[in-house]
Amino acid sequence: FGSRQKCWCGTSLDPKAVMAGATGRYEEYARQEIQYIEAELKNWFLQRKIALERNVAIRKTLEQNSFSGLETYAQGLPQSQQVMWGELVAGKPKLENKLGVDAREMKADMYLNMFKQSTDLDHPCRIPGSAFLRCLKGNFASQEGDREAKCGRAFNAFDACRNGIKQQQAEATDTAIAKQDIADQRAKGLFQRRTILLDTLSK
Repeated sequence: FGSRQKCWCGTSLDPKAVMAGATGRYEEYARQEIQYIEAELKNWFLQRKIALERNVAIRKTLEQNSFSGLETYAQGLPQSQQVMWGELVAGKPKLENKLGVDAREMKADMYLNMFKQSTDLDHPCRIPGSAFLRCLKGNFASQEGDREAKCGRAFNAFDACRNGIKQQQAEATDTAIAKQDIADQRAKGLFQRRTILLDTLSK
């Protein structure tokens, strides 16, 4: 066999050189990972900031147009009107028999005007709510039992609409909170990982 084979058996590698090379590669990888993490954290922070500014702007618009609900709309109103607004939002508007006929008519008008001023034409409860309140106004001179018989079905439709919106809002809120919590937990993990890498590089 005339061919010669070169043997590497006697070749020795410098351990320091091997370690230096491995350390250099790790440091380069760590720096790249830190850059990626910082970009992700910046993106998370900007999304949080934009969402906050958007929500503040939406809330301000709703407050200016009296669409934000009982807590904000009722501020500054007389106590009697706050009670009426609470009945529109979550209770049941009613015309008490103890009130005179003229007072009942005035209260029915207040319910209807308050409701129309706080809901736009596209509001899903605008039609059933207006129908029920018009029924109250149309029967203000009747006794409470008679009004209940005539307007009970209209109120049930209005109440079902209100409850449906509340359920949708609750579900949307829960979904948004869960989504944000996942993003926040991820950002927390990335920040902790960044701290570990920086500590490693500083040694």
